[in-house]
This record gives sequence, C-alpha cells and structure tokens, in this order.
Amino acid sequence: MSDYSVSQFSTRDSAGPVTCSACGCRLVGLSGLLDGAYRHFPSMKPGQDARGCKPACVGALHDHEGRAMAEAAAA
Repeated sequence: MSDYSVSQFSTRDSAGPVTCSACGCRLVGLSGLLDGAYRHFPSMKPGQDARGCKPACVGALHDHEGRAMAEAAAA
C-alpha cells in the first residue's frame, strides 16, 4: 500500500457519515443533528478524541465536508 492511499481520504458520500478530512475520524453533529457544524467525538482527555486520535483539529468545528472551519474559510 502506498503512502498516498493511506494519507488521502475519499470525498464524502452525501448519504454517509461526515469524516475529518485531515485524519479520517468520524465526526458527530454539534447538536447531535445534521446542522452543518461537526466535531470529533469528545474524550475525557484533552487534546484527543474518543478513539484516542490526537489530530491538530481535534478541538475545531468542521464543515459538512470534514474540513476544520478556519481551514474551510481560508480555501
């Protein structure tokens, strides 16, 4: 398997879950509904999500394409 296939994630299926474009972790709607703002599943430990992942965007809100909101605004 190449490094490219491991580090690149496919585009979001509109019927499927929203995943983080940086790390591939599944995201949850901010209010539990599909309201347009998503975040990593919360953890009891600061700086990581519920799976134990520690992406730089763990505390950031994400858009419907899984991009951190600040990153999406800059694009």
